[in-house]
Amino acid sequence: MNNKISSNNSPVELDERQTISIVSSSHLADDKGLPLSEFEYALTMVNNAFQRWMVCCSNSANHQELSPLDILIIHNINHRERAKRIADVAFTLNIEDVHTVSYSVRKMQKSGLLQATKKGKDNYYSLTEKGQEFCAEYRRIRDLCLMRSMEQLQLDSSLGDVAAMMRTLSGLYDQASRAAHSL
Repeated sequence: MNNKISSNNSPVELDERQTISIVSSSHLADDKGLPLSEFEYALTMVNNAFQRWMVCCSNSANHQELSPLDILIIHNINHRERAKRIADVAFTLNIEDVHTVSYSVRKMQKSGLLQATKKGKDNYYSLTEKGQEFCAEYRRIRDLCLMRSMEQLQLDSSLGDVAAMMRTLSGLYDQASRAAHSL
């Protein structure tokens, strides 16, 4: 059985064994660019779903004021319970605009989640007790709502492989950014 799908007003014949490529921008999905365009669309969907998840989890942990970036930053600062400089957080999260990290840190300081300690000329940020309670509650909700579902999919080892590939791809995108910037 064939399925007809219209793309740019021209019908495409598909049989049952074929799959439909899902892309966000058909003009970027020529024969050579199709897999990359499919990946970029999926990455966009995952990123948006991930950000929505972080905000919903934060809201459930009684912190409705936090943005996705705030949430990434507080968890990064909490990582290994070591105080961190803003530049270190920006570098680790691959954020070019350090000012966005600085704004987020100041916002969380004002809300009592983070505290600063001066060491030489640098400020190092760590979690307050309130910040630690938030991270613990976020983790509890994450375990309850997300981890149980993930366990049922049994993706543990393959998810690590996907993560490694995505980190490698981030380097390719960074290099392509530098090349495009130099044009």
